Amino acid sequence: MAFAQADKDRRELMELYFASIAADRCDFPLNEAEADAIIQAATALQKKMNLKDDAADVVYEEVETAFESKLPDACKKDGDAAKAFQEVLTRIRKK
Repeated sequence: MAFAQADKDRRELMELYFASIAADRCDFPLNEAEADAIIQAATALQKKMNLKDDAADVVYEEVETAFESKLPDACKKDGDAAKAFQEVLTRIRKK
């Protein structure tokens, strides 16, 4: 069960990183409070997972590389990336 939770936490962290990257690269709308909430949630997950900065950077780069491989389609306003971005924002707003 602990493994399943660790996998879930890693997926969530990757989704937070993805939202941050998508907002930056695609100019998806993200206000300052939402950006702060994403950073805080990612930082909390990193601590929960005992991820050191170097390890967190590796995960971030993994997400960034995957995102870049989907450009320019990743920035379509009605595409899968935009939908995933909105899902992350919806979760962040509920916290």
